[in-house]
Amino acid sequence: MHQSSEILWENAAQVIEPRVTAAGIHVNAFDPTFPMQVRFLKLKAPSSVPLRRHDYLEVLYMESGAAAYRVSGREVEVNQGDLFIMGSHLDHGIQTYITPTIRAVVLYFHPRLIRGEGATIEGAEYLVPFEIQREGFPHSIPASTGIPTEVLDLIRRIHQETADSTPHAQLAMKTYLKMILVLLMNYYAIHAATNGAVVRKNRHLERLQPLFDYVDHHYVENISVEQAAGLLRMSKSHFMRFFRAVTGQAFVSHLNRFRIGRAQHLIATTDLTIAAITQDVGFCDQSYFGVVFRRYVGMTPRQYRDRLRAA
Repeated sequence: MHQSSEILWENAAQVIEPRVTAAGIHVNAFDPTFPMQVRFLKLKAPSSVPLRRHDYLEVLYMESGAAAYRVSGREVEVNQGDLFIMGSHLDHGIQTYITPTIRAVVLYFHPRLIRGEGATIEGAEYLVPFEIQREGFPHSIPASTGIPTEVLDLIRRIHQETADSTPHAQLAMKTYLKMILVLLMNYYAIHAATNGAVVRKNRHLERLQPLFDYVDHHYVENISVEQAAGLLRMSKSHFMRFFRAVTGQAFVSHLNRFRIGRAQHLIATTDLTIAAITQDVGFCDQSYFGVVFRRYVGMTPRQYRDRLRAA
């Protein structure tokens, strides 16, 4: 007999923050045999979701409220009834609350669930909307298109199946997921004129991967643009153009956002002083750290800590 899966609204900060690594990467607690998950999350101002990235894919339906997300240096507004689509390896987080509280229904899944054991043309087609998220990509799908409500219905069907771990239930969940992906494929078709765009984006990201790995392990150190360019064996001018074209932001902005995301994690999860955190994330001067933190988060580090504790 099919069981009903109860809806439990969870505090997003408590769900997400404990599983963010020192490098600012969120590691989801997927079932390794079937990496898909539906969560019902709630947040309230001024608590925030620090900039982070992950290797899974995310489809968020804004059940109530509205917020402005920061995605790779760009602001994306998500209102009640909208859908928010997020691929892997992009820095993102809530920048500003438009309403005091928000509630979101979120579907997380790992791309290997669709790709299967090997790369197939079919699997690549399903995942195109997540593979073409370069500069200018519209991460938010407006409620007025009707697509978000269709996707929400399918996410709820997936959630209903989670109470049953049988192969039949997993087949149903995967079928509903593919139906969601078809809706997204059709909507984003204009942004995916050819699969060549996907191939080029992946190739460019692979070209930058050694630098991303280096930043993950050396963000505390002074990393100059010249040093970053040298690591990739590019001239400084070519590197600056290439990095901005691929990521949508300058390298210095990427590095600062990475460090501030790490600082948000330390402020939220430790009792370290602001001075200690300044040093731990690669800033030599606490005053400058405060200026950069305020630029990206909208408040000082101390205000951020006080508001998190009061939330």
